[in-house]
Amino acid sequence: MASVEPADGGEQRGRKKNKWQQRKRVGFHIDMTPYVDVIMLLLTFFIMTSTLNQPQVMQINLPKGDEKIDVVKVDMGNVVFVRISEKGNIGLSKGKSDGTEEQPVKVNLEQMRAYLESWGTQNKDMIMILKFHRKAKYDMMISVLDEINRAAIEKRYSFSKMEEPDFKVLEVIGG
Repeated sequence: MASVEPADGGEQRGRKKNKWQQRKRVGFHIDMTPYVDVIMLLLTFFIMTSTLNQPQVMQINLPKGDEKIDVVKVDMGNVVFVRISEKGNIGLSKGKSDGTEEQPVKVNLEQMRAYLESWGTQNKDMIMILKFHRKAKYDMMISVLDEINRAAIEKRYSFSKMEEPDFKVLEVIGG
C-alpha cells in the first residue's frame, strides 16, 4: 500500500485527522445521452401536435368602380362634406337638395364634433363624405375618424377622392 508522508519527513502518531480529511469523496457519473433523446422526442411531439396561429385578415369588399351598376342615388340634402387640406384645415359644408352645397365652415377637431352632432340631430339620414388631400398627414385622418366615432350620431360615412372643385372649396377656408 502506498502512503503519504508529511512534508517534514517525521511521523505524527497519536494525532487524529479532521473528519473532512478522513472521508473520501465518491464521484458519480450520469449518462445524459438518454435524456437528450427524450427531450428531442418531446420537442418533436409538441411541434407536431400544436397548432400555429393563423394570421387574421379582415376582408373588405370594394366596389368595382367601372360599372355604373354600383352607383347609389343619395339626396344631396342628407350629405355633409368633410374636407381636410394639406395643412390640416378642416372644412365642413352641408349639401342642398338641388345638388349644390352651402358655404363651407372652417373648424378645428373639437368644433367638428359639435357641428356633426348638431347636424346629425337635425337630419337622422345624414351621410358624411370624407375627402382628404393626398399630402395631408395620416395622423390628421386618424384624428378626424376618432372625432367622428366620438360624436353622438349615427356613423355613416364614405371616403371619396378630392377633385378640382374640392380644392377650390379648400381655398375658400384658407386651405
